[in-house]
Amino acid sequence: MKKFCPVCGIEQETEIIEKEEASNVRGDEIKALARIRVCSVCGEELFDEELEEGNIKRVYDIYREKHGILSTKEIRNIRENYGLSQRAFAKLLGIGEASIARYETGALPEKSLSNLLMLLKDPKNMEKLLEKNEDVLSQREKARLIRRIEEMKEERENTLKISEELYKLLEEKAKREGKTTDKFVEEILIKVI
Repeated sequence: MKKFCPVCGIEQETEIIEKEEASNVRGDEIKALARIRVCSVCGEELFDEELEEGNIKRVYDIYREKHGILSTKEIRNIRENYGLSQRAFAKLLGIGEASIARYETGALPEKSLSNLLMLLKDPKNMEKLLEKNEDVLSQREKARLIRRIEEMKEERENTLKISEELYKLLEEKAKREGKTTDKFVEEILIKVI
């Protein structure tokens, strides 16, 4: 790809290199591998918006992982699992709709908000939040959310029942083989993995 090089004074062929760079995110120095477009003739670094956006995303992803902050996909999935629009979700949380949109497209939420959202993965917590803020949603939004909460609670109960039944089967098989359940499960996992 050709781009104008200010050092050469003309358009030149370019290439992409990778190098480690340090970025400051909320007072924390984050090192990440950056992809940078450079002039193939003189080596001058040239601005490339697409590459820069990818570099920022990588830095934010490292920061998120380091500090236990939900990813954009996790935030969107929580909202969508409850069938909420960005507007309704923002109203329930008591924040601006634009903030939810930004968090779902790459902006970093504060750790406290990320923690709150993480707790909302459990439908019982969403139910409590709805009880405290039920007046912010329309009757239709509220009814739809209540229905979804009940569905999710039921799904969770069914999953736990299956898990309990499976554990009992594993326990019985372990006893027949003269092993502890933990040792038996460990052996199975080693075989599978």
